[in-house]
Amino acid sequence: MGLEGLVRHKGGMTRLLGFCFGLVFLLTLPVLVHAAGGKASPWLDFREARIRLVVPASPPAPGVVGAVEIRLAPDYKTYWRNVGDSGVPPQADFLASQGYSGLALDFPFPKAFDDGAGGKAWGYVQQVMLPIRGSLSGGPARLALKLDFAVCGTMCIPLQGELALDAGSAQPLESADLDRLAMFLRMVPAPATEPARLLSRAGTPDAPVFIVSVAHPGDPGALSAFAETDGFLETKSITADTPGRVAITLAGQPAPGKSGRFGPVRLTFGTREVPREITLNLDGGPVQP
Repeated sequence: MGLEGLVRHKGGMTRLLGFCFGLVFLLTLPVLVHAAGGKASPWLDFREARIRLVVPASPPAPGVVGAVEIRLAPDYKTYWRNVGDSGVPPQADFLASQGYSGLALDFPFPKAFDDGAGGKAWGYVQQVMLPIRGSLSGGPARLALKLDFAVCGTMCIPLQGELALDAGSAQPLESADLDRLAMFLRMVPAPATEPARLLSRAGTPDAPVFIVSVAHPGDPGALSAFAETDGFLETKSITADTPGRVAITLAGQPAPGKSGRFGPVRLTFGTREVPREITLNLDGGPVQP
């Protein structure tokens, strides 16, 4: 074979080898992506919901190791960490886990819905992923969870499930699973960066009404606000304050035996797209950012 033919032969072989390598790469790419995406426990099915553990291959956010996913049957709801007028908040037990420390649930921004008894409950419809915060502590890692939670249709039903992410039963995560987790992580409220202002206190010591100003852009009519405290506080209205701020009216009652004091009040406010949290002192001291 002459030099020109040899060059053509080697060039053809190079192109052929490149084509074969590319074909093998394309055929194996989905497997590589799924293997690198993470893993999930098998679904645990109830009539009203199904739950599983989800652990990405790399931390999806600082301090987050995974999530528990809850998918609800049509017309069912489940609850936030504070249920509102009625309901049962989720309770997580991670004691059977190994190789982790400081495990706890995070809660995406909730919505208010009718609790079926004339009140408002706070929680989620259709589905939610509750991020699991913690860190690896060394040694073989095994994530295990006992979850007590409740779902509500025409009546509320308490459920309990035990989940574990074991190598023998783990299932690969799809890219859609990771996208869904990223969405719920964005819904976890971040600390507000600007201080709140206590504008006024009215009513009686047993039934006070507060107006609090917080920084938030956008239409006040699109905002929700949820107050957590030793007593009871509900949001009565949200209106415009000064530019870039909204005024939230809270009314309620202090807890019995608290001498009319509420203690620290955690206020979650905003929207699913821009969720925030701030701690308030409504007992006469300065309002803290």
